[in-house]
Amino acid sequence: MDGVHLHPAIVDLVARLKGPRKAVLVTDAIRGAGMPDGEYELGGQPVVVKDGAVRLADGTLAGSCLTMDRAVRNVMQYAGVGLGEAIEMATLTPARAIGVGARKGSLEPGKDADIVLLTPELEVARTIVMGETVYTA
Repeated sequence: MDGVHLHPAIVDLVARLKGPRKAVLVTDAIRGAGMPDGEYELGGQPVVVKDGAVRLADGTLAGSCLTMDRAVRNVMQYAGVGLGEAIEMATLTPARAIGVGARKGSLEPGKDADIVLLTPELEVARTIVMGETVYTA
């Protein structure tokens, strides 16, 4: 959903065909995600982040610098998906896809209470893991 790996029209097509219960948002993010353009490392290899794309020296795409909050905003923009569906594609659907939906992916009694609080602009404001705040913007 970074607008580099797939054209927004393809994102729209996949979201329409699969729907929020089968389409999963993925970042494939490197350590440089959320950082300014520049040089970073991926698996011991130097990579360059420029204009939202991560590339090896030869120009090959090498992961992404997409953050999950950006992926949510992008799928809403590219595919006209509503907020609830976009959040489901970022949380419960991937949890179910990897077999941990019984304890992750939604806020329900008995599930892990890992929470990301978003601003009205859908940017990360706070992250809570195991009841402890681990990030505050």
